[in-house]
Amino acid sequence: MPTKNRVLGHTYVVWRKLQHGQEKVIRFAEHHKRFDGQLRKQNGHEHCVAVNYLARETMIGMREYTPLDELMLTWSFKFHDEGEGILGYEVIAPIKTDEDDLKEYLAFEALYSKLDRRMWEDAQRCFLLQFALKNPKNFPAEARKVMGNLAHRYKNEALFFQGVQYVDYLFYGYECYHERGVREVLEDVTLSSFTHIESIASELFGFDKVLWTPERRAYFAQFLKSKPVSNSTG
Repeated sequence: MPTKNRVLGHTYVVWRKLQHGQEKVIRFAEHHKRFDGQLRKQNGHEHCVAVNYLARETMIGMREYTPLDELMLTWSFKFHDEGEGILGYEVIAPIKTDEDDLKEYLAFEALYSKLDRRMWEDAQRCFLLQFALKNPKNFPAEARKVMGNLAHRYKNEALFFQGVQYVDYLFYGYECYHERGVREVLEDVTLSSFTHIESIASELFGFDKVLWTPERRAYFAQFLKSKPVSNSTG
């Protein structure tokens, strides 16, 4: 990690730090242990590219249904996993705890809070959107206040963020099954994501017309009814 540069300041530290770390974070690590060499390894950078594309396409489609703060969402998707890159590892969603989320937030805070206060407040707000509806009790009081405000003023954005994330998991599971022949990954992500997406689609007008379309919903609903080959949900 570079030391603070007197000319470029802490901006240089952040600029430099963000360019390494995510390539070491291999997502869905437990599946790679089970199916060594059979799956494409998706690192943090690749996930960021993929989920940002999915979010952008969906945001554009949502314009005729529900107004969203697209700028905040864009940066929320860019910021959301930076804690993992700083720490150098990912904890998969089904077994992730509030303590794991807190570690990522504190790593993000340690890097960004040394910047100009305006930059930190904006970055903090965008990072915390992912946790706003849950507002974990173990987070610092200041962060909980920010999440409370986000949940009140930007509930649709928080729902949208979660919905796109869950569907992104399904896309990776679909790839594993249809391109790699590994059904179990799609089973796991569908079991852990389907009901959450259904709930979000029932609250966020237009989500079931743009991203969680009837055709996609029908495919994954039918997949859930088909005979499983594993009992794992993580």
